[in-house]
Amino acid sequence: MNNDLVLGAERLGKGGVRRINPAVGRRVECLSGVLWITQDGDRRDVILETGDAFAFDRGGDALLSALADSGYLLLGEAKDH
Repeated sequence: MNNDLVLGAERLGKGGVRRINPAVGRRVECLSGVLWITQDGDRRDVILETGDAFAFDRGGDALLSALADSGYLLLGEAKDH
């Protein structure tokens, strides 16, 4: 396991909300709990449970809401090598 990733994990308590402005390709990985993601101009609501991930496919503000005490990682855009 990459300890740098674990150390970069964020916590969000149940009912907490965090506004993020992700770039296309940036990912959210749910390490624990349940997260709800909604994004400006996107009719989808994305629910992430432990072990799930979501890659943003559009720019614009997004809200990350915790439906339970949660831990997550915000990862940069995946790049081809």
